[in-house]
Amino acid sequence: MRRVNSQRGAVLIVSLVLLLVLTMIGVAGARGVMMGERMTFASRDAKIALEVAESMARQGEAYIDGLSDITGFGTTGWLRTAGDGPDDVFADATWTNTNSTEREVGMLGADGSTKLKGRMYIELAGLASDDSNAADVDLSTGNTGLEFDDTRVFKIVTRGEGIGGTERIIVTMYGKTM
Repeated sequence: MRRVNSQRGAVLIVSLVLLLVLTMIGVAGARGVMMGERMTFASRDAKIALEVAESMARQGEAYIDGLSDITGFGTTGWLRTAGDGPDDVFADATWTNTNSTEREVGMLGADGSTKLKGRMYIELAGLASDDSNAADVDLSTGNTGLEFDDTRVFKIVTRGEGIGGTERIIVTMYGKTM
């Protein structure tokens, strides 16, 4: 009997310490899982934002392909003359209805029914001409005196937003012979 009395709860203390250690391991594991889920969502959201911005760039190219002249371009609105585009593509004012246009893209939002939207503006960037020196061209095919039509260059600036609010901005150049 003396032996039992001398322990006085040592098993209980050891059990509580082990339970505390196991709880701390479990909490650390749960935090790791939560961090992994957040990182996965952030990566997915960034990819969605990039896809929306790219889809907007394709819409801008399709719009330019449909142009017959550049009379609609000016110093305000979403179609700008050369040098008249917004100064800061990261400023909130750049992405209002005053300076850009909003369009739907073919992707659905988190609810599965609402289409995602992006914004864009197009700025004239100038002309690209054939200023090449004929001596610099490979003449092995027998072609000399190459002539090309001038190509009007457009700067398309798009912004896409993911379902979690991540934003991506793309600036592309697109040319059309007019």
